[in-house]
Amino acid sequence: MEEIMTDKQMEVIISLIADKFANCKTMEEVQEAVNELKEMAKK
Repeated sequence: MEEIMTDKQMEVIISLIADKFANCKTMEEVQEAVNELKEMAKK
């Protein structure tokens, strides 16, 4: 069975991602944020 994501769920996820990147000042910080998001996605 395929799960359909609601608009509210998508909004929350995008908000979390935006917050992760909002504090990044260098490309290294951006890469670290990307890695953290990838790890979160695996769970």
